[in-house]
Amino acid sequence: MTQVFCKTTLNEIMPAVRAAISLKMVKFGFTQIEISKKLGITQPAISQYKKKIRGDMLGTLSNNSTMGSYLDGIVEEIAKNGIDLNTKTCDICQKIRSAGIVKVDKSEFLCLADIKSLK
Repeated sequence: MTQVFCKTTLNEIMPAVRAAISLKMVKFGFTQIEISKKLGITQPAISQYKKKIRGDMLGTLSNNSTMGSYLDGIVEEIAKNGIDLNTKTCDICQKIRSAGIVKVDKSEFLCLADIKSLK
């Protein structure tokens, strides 16, 4: 049965993205409290990202230069404009799939963004 890929994105990809962004923000000098407010997550979540307890795909994201540059841009947007990371979920998912980090068998998964672009 075909599943909506968003479930995988929200459960597996976005925690790693938040972890990567959090670690980049720490390097830029943001405190865990500031990061948690900007990302809309708890400070203990930031601590767990730093300890690599959460965000299992973090290593895969960090080792991909395309994603590293892309996430640097998102960090810059968050720092300057205070964007809501949740509004970037579909863009992030598509970027990760196009970078080959996550392979999607279209016979098993359905992407709502792909369907919208077909219309």
